Amino acid sequence: MNLPNAITLSRLVLTGVCFALLEWAFAAGSDGGPAVVWWAFGLFVFAAATDYVDGWLARKLGQVTKFGRVVDPFVDKVLVCGVLIELLQFDAVREVLPFWVVVLIVAREFLVTAVRGLVESEGIPFPADRLGKWKMVAQSVTAGALLTLIAGTEFWSGVARAGVWVSLALTVVSALNYCWVARRLLSGPAGTGA
Repeated sequence: MNLPNAITLSRLVLTGVCFALLEWAFAAGSDGGPAVVWWAFGLFVFAAATDYVDGWLARKLGQVTKFGRVVDPFVDKVLVCGVLIELLQFDAVREVLPFWVVVLIVAREFLVTAVRGLVESEGIPFPADRLGKWKMVAQSVTAGALLTLIAGTEFWSGVARAGVWVSLALTVVSALNYCWVARRLLSGPAGTGA
């Protein structure tokens, strides 16, 4: 266990706390919900920021591991997809974020996880690419903006609305790119030719 991997696992713990706070906010309704949502917002932003920190540290310290390459994107998916699913409980979010968009986002994550697992099982490193990182940033910004909506402010509503469609576009494009790159890697000399 190295420091970058410890940060990744701590992000998973923070994610669970964020989910619990959103459940609490939903149960509290308008009486106590907004204050709890701001706590969830702060935790979400902090957890999302650690995604950059652990990757940067792993590269800087020369501690990039197979465990980190697999677990880091998994934890990212749990954080973003979980928060988007949690947010669908709230009326203000459902006005901006259609259910089918969340279904496509979650489906993309299952697909990419399966594709990356297949490539890694052949002994070929398959880290997140730039499109995947942009997708994560777009989804994180969108989820954060949606959190502010249910906290009772409209300040970030434009970001939330635009972010839903930018996130969707990057979700689809990055999924297609992962599949294309995986096909090329698996049919190359190091792959199986499948």
